Amino acid sequence: MIDSAIPQFVSEELSQDHSGHNHQHAERVVANARKIMVEEGGDEKIILTAAWLHDCIDKKLFSDLAGQLDKINTLLKRLHYNEKEVEEVLYIIQNISYNGGENRPLSTLNAQIVRDADRLDAIGAIGIIRTIEYGASKGRSFYGTENIKKEKGKCGWNQPSDTSLSHFYEKLLKLESLMHTKSAKSLARQRTAFLETFLQQFYDELG
Repeated sequence: MIDSAIPQFVSEELSQDHSGHNHQHAERVVANARKIMVEEGGDEKIILTAAWLHDCIDKKLFSDLAGQLDKINTLLKRLHYNEKEVEEVLYIIQNISYNGGENRPLSTLNAQIVRDADRLDAIGAIGIIRTIEYGASKGRSFYGTENIKKEKGKCGWNQPSDTSLSHFYEKLLKLESLMHTKSAKSLARQRTAFLETFLQQFYDELG
């Protein structure tokens, strides 16, 4: 059972976010982690704590990462997490990020489950919404003429650009192959199929 102080802390830390990394995102990652644990096992306390806290040290959201780590360390010790538990939670939240395509190896099943749970929320219908939200928060267009190709009356993706559409190809469509656990791979296949359907419909409407 996770102490209510943890989701409350997350709600306060992420209250100003409008980029798809808010409290609702954390709730969904926790829910995804629970689904994966049913099949894969793992330490529930560690996994759910890290799932709640994983974006509270995201460099896209916070400039003072050392200060955020101190806050989390203080919170967990106040809630009587022992040194080993604090160490593992901090290890997970500092190492699961995608980081521009880097797929850093993870040493524990707990960390793999949290990473898979977070990545599942980046794909499917929710992933599409979050991609658009994040792009809008950065002032990005969804697509530009430079990354749309037209051939024989059909449209498709042409080349990388600073648009939300490029994000589908540079990250989202790759996530299924990067899942660690069998159960997450199965969930990711369903969500990736939805991304592919969305993109095809988008291009059909453009064409």
